[in-house]
Amino acid sequence: MDTLSLFESPAEVFAEQPARSSPPWVWFGYIFAFTFLVCEVLEEVLELNDSLNLVMLFISLVGWIYWLFCIHRFHKILGELSRHRYPITPSEAVGRHFIPFYNLVWVFKWSGQMSDYLNTRGRVKMVSGNVIGLLLLLGILFRFFDTAIALAWLFSVALYLSTKLRRHLEALKPVLLPPPPDPSMWASKTAEP
Repeated sequence: MDTLSLFESPAEVFAEQPARSSPPWVWFGYIFAFTFLVCEVLEEVLELNDSLNLVMLFISLVGWIYWLFCIHRFHKILGELSRHRYPITPSEAVGRHFIPFYNLVWVFKWSGQMSDYLNTRGRVKMVSGNVIGLLLLLGILFRFFDTAIALAWLFSVALYLSTKLRRHLEALKPVLLPPPPDPSMWASKTAEP
């Protein structure tokens, strides 16, 4: 058991600090999906057999890397919010996607943890982590049929997560209060001769 948790009140455990990092531009991922779709259409229309495969492979890899970057950023923000008490580190969130077969379970675990964290704080309401995990699993499996659809699907789920996280961050911003009074107004004035 962590020794710090023995001396903290429940209010201190749930206290959050503003995150220094901003949510990623998830919409940028749709550019990869659209570009891949254009390459697919060009390959079929112009009958360019296998000449665009290297370009399409590059687009899908860069799109996948950017999606992992978004996952990394989500967990980095959650770590900053929770004062590094969030149980999943950003590198762990990304790294476990590379473990064969476990990655199919991992999308349920990290999405469930993220959903539980945000729902517990009460600033935003998210769907269950199991639903998000199922949607992510479908997106991962779609890549065996069409990579453009898979990328668009994954970035759509990431856009939902980013929107909820952004709303949580906005609700966390402190209310601006008027500046404190000048302390010199209470200072005693000496009589001038």
